[in-house]
Amino acid sequence: MVYKVKEGFIALLTLCFLLSSVSVLATTVMEAAGELACPCDCPLVLEDCNMSCGLRWKNEIGSLIAQGKSKEEIIDYFIKKYGEEARLSPFQKIQGKIYQYTRGFNTTDWAIAIAGGVIWVFILFGMVYITVARFLRRR
Repeated sequence: MVYKVKEGFIALLTLCFLLSSVSVLATTVMEAAGELACPCDCPLVLEDCNMSCGLRWKNEIGSLIAQGKSKEEIIDYFIKKYGEEARLSPFQKIQGKIYQYTRGFNTTDWAIAIAGGVIWVFILFGMVYITVARFLRRR
């Protein structure tokens, strides 16, 4: 009985190890797309782009994954085929994320955001001024 429990436990550990190693080696479309720049004029990371050009590249990544290519091989393939414009720099990644979250902003939204910031600064400095004035009067 104890022998069967040990044997089952070892088989379970082996299965868990094999499954974990397979998932580590698997590449997803979004993993590879997160390292590439969008092919059109928008400053998005390919991972965030849902335009037709970005979707074509994602489909191409999917077919390369189906062929068994690794993430590095896919990135190298795109850079070789499309040039350095396909390579994503850290600055582009930051700029793309900012663009993604602010592209729906129009003039009114920006005016409200800036006005809110200015009001917040006046309130902050006003509170500091009042606190310092009270402290100096007590001395």
